[in-house]
Amino acid sequence: MRVLVAEYAVGGGDKGKSASLLREGKAMLTTLRDSFERQGNEVVYPMAETDFESAVDKLSKKSDAGIVIAPDEKLYELTKILESNTANLGCPSECVKICADKMQTTKILDNSGIPVPRIVPEEEMRDGRAQKAVYVKKPRYGCASESVFIVDGKQSQNDASFVDNQGYIITEFIKGEDISSSVVAGGSSVLPLTINKQFVVMRGKRLIYEGGSVPYSVGRDAEKAILGISKRVVTVLHCKGYAGIDFVLDDDGTPYVVDVNPRPTTSIVGTAKVINYEVADLILSAKFGTLPLEEELKIEGYFTLKLS
Repeated sequence: MRVLVAEYAVGGGDKGKSASLLREGKAMLTTLRDSFERQGNEVVYPMAETDFESAVDKLSKKSDAGIVIAPDEKLYELTKILESNTANLGCPSECVKICADKMQTTKILDNSGIPVPRIVPEEEMRDGRAQKAVYVKKPRYGCASESVFIVDGKQSQNDASFVDNQGYIITEFIKGEDISSSVVAGGSSVLPLTINKQFVVMRGKRLIYEGGSVPYSVGRDAEKAILGISKRVVTVLHCKGYAGIDFVLDDDGTPYVVDVNPRPTTSIVGTAKVINYEVADLILSAKFGTLPLEEELKIEGYFTLKLS
């Protein structure tokens, strides 16, 4: 099988040449390429293209299947291109479109009874209740960790954009550990893979992602809750293939979903090294076959990726 792995930063989409994003992109591309090749597949991928979209269009027409890794604000259109030309091994474009809208995603999950940070209404930001509160401000559409800010209520009243709910989503700040889950979803089943520690640091008021470790122990009760919520999230949002879900695990052990990534995330680098299956085999099985049972998945070893 000829498989396209289209990674945005390596492929030339990141014209800003962010060193951190390029390192992440290379790591994810290498992980997927090597895994698909070990399964006997031919792998093609764009590299340093002047027109990334055209490269995806051209290569996908000559491939039996493909997967795209790109920023949320680009992923929908790129996935549509892929779907028009070949079998999409990732999340469907409609799922991608929903997940790119952080406001809509949060509301859908909340209405499904899944723990999420409370969305702060504009009127709360304009009165005295906000003075002593702490909030998270991030772009509503698409989101890198570099665009996530921690802002107190007093600051918000001096920042008109803070209450601009068209451009941003404002939520309560949940104090706790930054973690994520890696999941593969098929047509009839969902297979949680690993729980991962995220290295997130605050520089000024901005949150910065600096890597992570896989797997991460959170205790039996929290692990059960995270894996159960992960399966519900991908089911509610109709995710397929590989997805990553970001959580904050609060001091009481409640996991709050703070972001859903309908694509491979950086954690796939570690996940692929510690599970007893080829990650490419799981992705292909999710699309064309049957996923293993949860009890058949084993985790051995430990992997840390540092980006700083």
